[in-house]
Amino acid sequence: MPNHFQKFVFLGAVVAAALFSRIAYPTLYTGKKGGAGPAAAGAKVPLFVFPPLANVAGGDTQVSSAASGQAPRAAAGSSDGSQNAANGSGDGNVMPPQYSAAFRSTAGAGSPNFTAKGSALPPVIASRASLVADLGTESVLYGSNIDLRWPLASVTKLMTATVVLDKMDLGQRVTVTPAATDADPGQTLLQAGDVYTVSDLLRVMLLPSSNVAAEALADAYGRDGFLAEMNARAAAWGMGSTHYDDPSGLSPQNQSTASDLLRLARKIYVDYPQLLAITRTPQVTITELNSGRQVPVKSINDFAGRSDFIGGKTGYTDEADGNLLSIFRYENQPVLVIVLGTNDGVRFANTLSLYQWFTGNFK
Repeated sequence: MPNHFQKFVFLGAVVAAALFSRIAYPTLYTGKKGGAGPAAAGAKVPLFVFPPLANVAGGDTQVSSAASGQAPRAAAGSSDGSQNAANGSGDGNVMPPQYSAAFRSTAGAGSPNFTAKGSALPPVIASRASLVADLGTESVLYGSNIDLRWPLASVTKLMTATVVLDKMDLGQRVTVTPAATDADPGQTLLQAGDVYTVSDLLRVMLLPSSNVAAEALADAYGRDGFLAEMNARAAAWGMGSTHYDDPSGLSPQNQSTASDLLRLARKIYVDYPQLLAITRTPQVTITELNSGRQVPVKSINDFAGRSDFIGGKTGYTDEADGNLLSIFRYENQPVLVIVLGTNDGVRFANTLSLYQWFTGNFK
């Protein structure tokens, strides 16, 4: 009899604990299906699934030594929540805001270009890392987990673009290979056998964030050498916590930190203004050279076309969730806002919250 009673008490305790966890932490039971898209109906998958190299608890990660030599192509999928502008993006996960609050920290009351005019606290946003900086001086005005390594997703393509601009002839004809289309077989914009100029593929890579365009450009240059150049630039530009494993951002081993991305954004702002000009353009038309077909291409960046938006890049994978790097012009000075690991559907809203806090409290 006592044994039966003890088993009954133990079973009751287990049931009570399970019910409590469902009530107290409902987001832990939010499901996500593979690739971009809404949460799978009825799925019960833990929300916080971290990539192999991202040691979130410790805020540090060691890059795999396997990165040397030919990097494997990542499995097919979107690296910013959209194969092309028509395919859409987003997912249904919501990261609990208390995560960001627990790590929130400010980093100084002003910069050489901006002084404080208000005392409001920065907004609490659901993200793994975030940053607001005076890009002209690289002064961090707000930072949360800025040295946490995190998967870059399609923010990778900013570095890819710098290599293209420096190392390739923009008028060169590039044939899209079957290997390139394997990076994103569901997309319809670029097909194997299509021929475009480097210039057009660069715009397709940055506006609808085409993974196929990124791979086609790297293949045309020589993929091994292209990746070596990306990583050499990261090292030369002081991005010591950054590693690139592919040119598109599909691999979760493409990792960086908000502080490293600040250095990259400054380099691009100073030396690659044409790159930023592309990213702030709402729509362009490209030409498939075999047929002469004109193809309209739209940006998936909500800020494109905004008068104070200088440029930036979106990013999304299952491992990274939503990333966004944005440069705005305020008081005729560049202001950088970065959010990493935020819900794909609110990365623009989170960026605006931080930017509006900045403009309301600095002049």
